[in-house]
Amino acid sequence: MARYKILMFEPMHEVGLNHLKAHDAEVVTAPDADEATILKWVADADGIIARARGFFNGRVMDAAPGLRVIGRHGAGVDNVDVEAATQRGIWVVNTPHAPSEAVAEYVAMALVALTKRPIDADRAARACDWAFRNRHVGPEVLGKTLGIVGFGRIGRRIAEICGCGFRMRILYADAIRAPEAEEQRVGATQVPLDRLMAESDFVTLNVPLLPETRHMIGRRELALMKPTAYLVNAARGPVVDEAALVEVLRKRGIAGAAIDVFEEEPVRPYNPLLKLDNILLSPHNAGHSIEAAQKMAMVSADVIRVLKGEQPEYPVNRPERPRK
Repeated sequence: MARYKILMFEPMHEVGLNHLKAHDAEVVTAPDADEATILKWVADADGIIARARGFFNGRVMDAAPGLRVIGRHGAGVDNVDVEAATQRGIWVVNTPHAPSEAVAEYVAMALVALTKRPIDADRAARACDWAFRNRHVGPEVLGKTLGIVGFGRIGRRIAEICGCGFRMRILYADAIRAPEAEEQRVGATQVPLDRLMAESDFVTLNVPLLPETRHMIGRRELALMKPTAYLVNAARGPVVDEAALVEVLRKRGIAGAAIDVFEEEPVRPYNPLLKLDNILLSPHNAGHSIEAAQKMAMVSADVIRVLKGEQPEYPVNRPERPRK
């Protein structure tokens, strides 16, 4: 019989699974991630490894008296009640660096895809619609202004790629100013959010979902954008007021958007974003790459550290009295 039981809800790269098994952990995958299923399966779990699905609140934690750690396969912890975990002596750990490169590369791709429309061009070529080449002629990305909302690891990597590669003018909005040396390294200037929205040709959102960032981009902010500007959201869906975004896209108030995350996930077939032709959509996979999958799966290392009574490398919280 294994020493530890780890509950999961979605697949994980084998490097993480192998690490768990090498440390005498049994991995059990629940058939769904709704609360009723979680409560049914969590009772005897020592640890949970969570991806994007499911919400892990106090009720879940109380249903698992032996639960000592929740590992977040990724950076965001908005689907874990960290305060409730701390109160109950449960560690929360994540992989803050793992998806940074993949998300930054997605954003760079989105800037080009929004202007060049390669998916539409591919469809046109397959349909022998050669007139497409004259119907759509988009702007170049070179030298344009990029507004980065949230200047953490991902935001700074985006600045590196787009500032150096596309020689873009980089503006950023963040509650905390980056060190001057870092600003100079990537050629970024901190400005208020309103100015960023008004001056940018492209706006990329890279903030965590917090009470203060929920719907931080709404009708007022979208109205500040140029009609030729594009919005990219690879952060969290509720950072944008989705109804306001649908409205501005329908009215062609902005040129387009690339959306990787939604207010409700998985996205439902009746979501009006799915019907728009000036938007690029993806199913919350901006942070997915072979390398990122391997790094995120190694949240298993911190899960095992906690179960062995050791300090985790990437703690999100620090319970005063950890469960034993």
